[in-house]
Amino acid sequence: MSEPMVEEEPELSRDRMFDILSSSRRRYTLYYLRQQQEPVQLTDLAEELAAWENDTTVEELSSQARKRVYVSLYQTHAPKLQEAGLITYNADTGEIALREDAPEVEPFISNSDGESNWYRYYGAVALLNALLLLGTVIGIPLLSSVSPIVIGLVVISSFLILSVVHAVAIRRNDNDKSFDIGEP
Repeated sequence: MSEPMVEEEPELSRDRMFDILSSSRRRYTLYYLRQQQEPVQLTDLAEELAAWENDTTVEELSSQARKRVYVSLYQTHAPKLQEAGLITYNADTGEIALREDAPEVEPFISNSDGESNWYRYYGAVALLNALLLLGTVIGIPLLSSVSPIVIGLVVISSFLILSVVHAVAIRRNDNDKSFDIGEP
């Protein structure tokens, strides 16, 4: 008795989409399926997700870690994603795939907006430093009394501080298992 890959109507409200994407396993599932050209076996998906969640390779996974992820995908996450119209899933064959007509989820899960603002921060620091240097060159009273070495240190320090803050933000995002459309 084979259950066909049922396709639901892919129309989701914003709240429903956020509810669906609140689980990192569902976000990882969507990411993994986006990378595949053909349907995959649920067991293969479970292994990849378990490896990502345990920060290891598929080969080094314990059978308990594999089983824990597989059971949650089988019982909860795959049916919920199918009901939302994001995937097709056949419980009898174990095949799972991203629907071609699935609603676009990237705007809901991508952190790219925050990452793309860094050029603005660097630009603002560069502009402020340019104004500082210009003020020194044209002889603004407060700035003309400051040593050029101090001005140079301020310029270098401002970029150094911004670079450290940027690196910490990237590291925090990498350590945070929240899903971005990029690799988990």
